[in-house]
Amino acid sequence: MIYKSGIMYCDKDLIYQGMEKKMMNIVTSDSTKKIMKIIGHFASIVFITAFLHWTLVNFYSHNCVDSSWKGIFTNMINLGSPFCQFINYIQFEISKYYVTIWASAGIGLIAYFVGKE
Repeated sequence: MIYKSGIMYCDKDLIYQGMEKKMMNIVTSDSTKKIMKIIGHFASIVFITAFLHWTLVNFYSHNCVDSSWKGIFTNMINLGSPFCQFINYIQFEISKYYVTIWASAGIGLIAYFVGKE
């Protein structure tokens, strides 16, 4: 570091090289790879669950619900349909599972940080 007129100057290249080396050590460490793998698995499960739920809701809406005035009366027939009940039940269970996934992730993070101390 160089001092000129009471102002401190430093070699930016030297600082950047040191920071780059530290960052590369962090990125290439085994613990970082494990954490990224866990995050990737979690993101995949969340995406697949959300996609399945969205698909089933749209399928149910398209095949079991009529949004016209005629639908008020045809809904009485489709409401008791085993096929429509099954689709609605599956999408409801997937939405409950989605909440459980996020709750488990939150509890896992809390346990990780509490256990790390």
